[in-house]
Amino acid sequence: HLTPDQLGRIERGERKYLDNQTLHLLASAFKLTNLERKEFLYASIGIADSVIDSMLEPVAQLNNMIILLENLRVPAFVIDVYSDLIVSNQAALYISQLTPEKLKHAKTVPAGLNHLYLFYSPDYGYREILGDHWQNTAMQELLLFRHSSLRYRHTEYFNYLLKELLKDKAFDINWYSSHKSDLYNDMAYASLKYEHPAYGPVNYIATETVVHTKKGDLRLVILNPVDRVTTALFTDLTASGNNRVVKLNSWPEKIIP
Repeated sequence: HLTPDQLGRIERGERKYLDNQTLHLLASAFKLTNLERKEFLYASIGIADSVIDSMLEPVAQLNNMIILLENLRVPAFVIDVYSDLIVSNQAALYISQLTPEKLKHAKTVPAGLNHLYLFYSPDYGYREILGDHWQNTAMQELLLFRHSSLRYRHTEYFNYLLKELLKDKAFDINWYSSHKSDLYNDMAYASLKYEHPAYGPVNYIATETVVHTKKGDLRLVILNPVDRVTTALFTDLTASGNNRVVKLNSWPEKIIP
């Protein structure tokens, strides 16, 4: 519903302020998911993160989150807008079976410590851990990645990261089909009940809290137990002195190998 002249003016930056109808037409043409559509409309306002976010320095905000992770009695970790794992407490690494050896190997692989890379790569055992829940959970993580990264897709780092992720066939299929699914729209939590290969039956809800910073959002993911067995397991995994926080990726600077 837009003429070639109108589109050309938008592409060249000559038409900088777009009305609601035009924005919705563009969002539909781009085949954005619901979460992406919200981020797209938010981005159209053109206000930088540094203007609307906390006065705290980003590194100070991350340090506050690290202290929180150390004191939580549940598995938890932090990812950035690219779904890179920034920090994780030890309990979350145990649940994911990310041993020191696996982490060491991941650091040698391009995008190896990205949460989606870990989900899709057969080298880290997420399929075996989640069983029948893997496909749904992997798709949900991908949709959240599409949402959080939308305003950063012009960056070199995003293009580097997407190129690496698309090397996995399952990710490639899900990336190009994800906009067609309405099943996971607007989900900021996931209920998971499965037989863990190391710990037996687990039942928890993974919730996400968004922390705004001048350098983009950070997402705190917490695994909340919903039965006594899982509560006891998480208490054991987070025993005093055993829940240290591990730094996994650079932030806020993003480094391309």
